[in-house]
Amino acid sequence: MNDFKENILSGRVALITGGGTGIGREIARTLGNHGAKIVITSRKQDVLDGAKKEFEKETIECLAMASDVRNPEEVEQVITSVIEKWGRLDIVINNAAGNFPALIDKISYNGFKTIVDIDLMGTYNVTKAAYTAYMKAHGGSIVNITAPFEHWGVSYQSHVAAAKTGVESLTRTCAVEWAQLGIRVNSVAPGFITGTEGEKRFEAVKVENANLLKGTKQDMANAVLFLVSDSASFISGVCIRVDGAVGVDMLKIAAV
Repeated sequence: MNDFKENILSGRVALITGGGTGIGREIARTLGNHGAKIVITSRKQDVLDGAKKEFEKETIECLAMASDVRNPEEVEQVITSVIEKWGRLDIVINNAAGNFPALIDKISYNGFKTIVDIDLMGTYNVTKAAYTAYMKAHGGSIVNITAPFEHWGVSYQSHVAAAKTGVESLTRTCAVEWAQLGIRVNSVAPGFITGTEGEKRFEAVKVENANLLKGTKQDMANAVLFLVSDSASFISGVCIRVDGAVGVDMLKIAAV
């Protein structure tokens, strides 16, 4: 639940990468339930179709298009199709990501590159395409989903930490370069979010602080909703940590 009025995004169009599952799916639902027309994309069309069918039962207007954020041409085609259909693209949520827990020496060269390509290059590809096709002339809001690893090390996440730290830096630079164009760029860093694929993959990893809060996908969606709303019209270049104090606890992760 949240306390925002249902129509705060009325008339706007939002693109959510990785919008067919997990956090992305909840963000898409939340933005749609607050008036936005939504576009969801990921690599699997069948997953997207399932999400779209669910959203339409809630009277959310949804366009579902498969694409790989690592492929600039596919990304550009999605954005072109969105603008042709609805004439605008006001909001972009860069949520598509890859992750698997592994120590540095156990990650293959290709495995490390794959995460960087999805998380960092994918965010760049979508952001640049949206900027070029629409936001440069009309403004907009971009939110990048990152991770609370930027200022400290964490075992089993070297590849993700490197990629997401790059996304945080890209977020700040875009916010500075594009401020005069009315484009706001922010990020949201999740902690441990229940009911996600990431939670399942870390079942073999323990946290040495049982007092940390556990978050939900709706917690993430609420933070994103705030950042893309007019209530955040003077907020740009910042990261909101939705992490239950992970970022200030210097979380220690160790193998069970």
